[in-house]
Amino acid sequence: MEQISTVSEFMHWFGLPVAMSLIGGLIGHFVKNGIIELPKVVIEYTEDPETMSSNWALRVLQRTGRFLLFLLGYRNERNASAKVFFDLGILGDLLIAIGTGILAKTALAMANTDSPYAVISSSLLAGYAGLSYLKAKQDKEIASTVIESLEAEEEGAGRTSRKAEQSRLTG
Repeated sequence: MEQISTVSEFMHWFGLPVAMSLIGGLIGHFVKNGIIELPKVVIEYTEDPETMSSNWALRVLQRTGRFLLFLLGYRNERNASAKVFFDLGILGDLLIAIGTGILAKTALAMANTDSPYAVISSSLLAGYAGLSYLKAKQDKEIASTVIESLEAEEEGAGRTSRKAEQSRLTG
C-alpha cells in the first residue's frame, strides 16, 4: 500500500477522478441553481427593544454584545429556536465534488478496476449525484425552518389579536 504524502502524489492518484467529479458537480450546481451562487450567511436574529438602554452608545454596545453572544451559541427565550445558516454556494459544491471523486476512485480501486473510462464515468456521476443529494437535503432543511418560523409568527399574531380582542371586550 502506497502512502500519499504530498499534493503532487495526491494529484497523480486522484487528479482524473477529482477533475471529472468537479465537472459533474458544476453540472449539478447549474442544474439545481441555474446561476453561480456565492457563499451566503443567514442569521435569524431578533432583539428585544424593551430591554435596551435609552443611551445610544450603551445601546450600540448592548446590540453588539448580544449579537456576538448569539453567534457563539447563547440563546435566550426569545431566540431559543433561531439558527445561523452558512451556505458555501459554489465553493461548497466543489468541495462535495472533490470528495465524491475521491470516493469514486476508491470504490473502483476496491473493485480492482483501473479503466480510465470507468473512472471518468463514475466520477462524473458521483459528482452530480452527491451534489444533488446534499442540495436536496439542504433545501428540505431550510424549507422546514422557514415553515417553522412562519408558523411561530402566525401563532404570535394570533395571540396578539386574541389579546386585543379580549381587552376590547373587557375595556
